[in-house]
Amino acid sequence: MVKAVVLKKRRGRVRTPRKRPAPFQTFVSRATPTTAKIDLIRSGVWARVINDMVEYLGVPKQVIFEVLHTPESTAHRLIKDNRPLDSAASERVMRIADVVRTAEETFGGRLAATQWLKSANLGLGGATPLSMLDTEPGAGEVRRILSAIDYGGVF
Repeated sequence: MVKAVVLKKRRGRVRTPRKRPAPFQTFVSRATPTTAKIDLIRSGVWARVINDMVEYLGVPKQVIFEVLHTPESTAHRLIKDNRPLDSAASERVMRIADVVRTAEETFGGRLAATQWLKSANLGLGGATPLSMLDTEPGAGEVRRILSAIDYGGVF
């Protein structure tokens, strides 16, 4: 059972805190300006974003650890200590969010996009699009395929 925390009572109305969207969902839902993205990458995205990614994409944590190139033990320690990821892993988080947003626009929603990202793709030599997002050249190939799907062209 979830209990609501009463923040303030005003004119007979009780206000409860709004549930904030998970950080990864926030990154996916709207494009982050480049300067803000650079600041986030340099300061490090909080490690708990891994849990958000697992939930949002519907994949095991091990898949996220592999795409972020972050050892499982390190990730768990960072999450437990409420610390940020390093800049390289933070950049991968932002890259994944950008490609997920593009996939959602291409396929018309989260469910179809995440299913496509987790499915083997012949254009990627049988690899899943998600597995290719660990490098910028791989992400470029995924973007190229999404663009071809968008515009009905060949890739």
